[in-house]
Amino acid sequence: MENKILKGSVIAFVIMLCLIVIASGVSAQTSPEGDTNIQTLSKGGLSISYPSDWGSSEATSNYSIMAISKKDSIDSSGVGQVNINFEKKPLTGEFTKFVNDTYKQMQYDSSFTLVSSGESVVAGKNALEYVYTSNEDGAQKEHKAVWFEKGGQAYALLYSAPLDQFDANLYVFNYILTDIQIT
Repeated sequence: MENKILKGSVIAFVIMLCLIVIASGVSAQTSPEGDTNIQTLSKGGLSISYPSDWGSSEATSNYSIMAISKKDSIDSSGVGQVNINFEKKPLTGEFTKFVNDTYKQMQYDSSFTLVSSGESVVAGKNALEYVYTSNEDGAQKEHKAVWFEKGGQAYALLYSAPLDQFDANLYVFNYILTDIQIT
């Protein structure tokens, strides 16, 4: 009888220990590159998490609902040179045509070069992805844009950085894409 009680106690202890380990793993938020200081920002139907060396910044687009930038890249006007901008535009017509038309116009502007385009998924929603470079007033940048549709709106998540900083900071954009909440 004592053997059964002891065996039952051991099993109960192991189950409780497993639950504690699982619960602590779920509640610990970690960001890209192991930074445990995560910030959260929610606006315009989107909620994002990002590492603490990034912060809220000004956006240059009239359609912007929020923007974040690498803190050490924010200039005196509050605009980051390494940034992620979140836009929401009223959708006119069919989504794919609406987005593709935006990038077709770039073909006629020599300061932009389309690198790639394709399909993607953001928070379970089908999305379109574009990578392109720009050269405006001698400042060369690379950009990655991911678009999705929700409720008659076209959402664009736009990552931009100088060419020499693009790859080094892309992990933050990719992290946001995997963790974003769309409400």
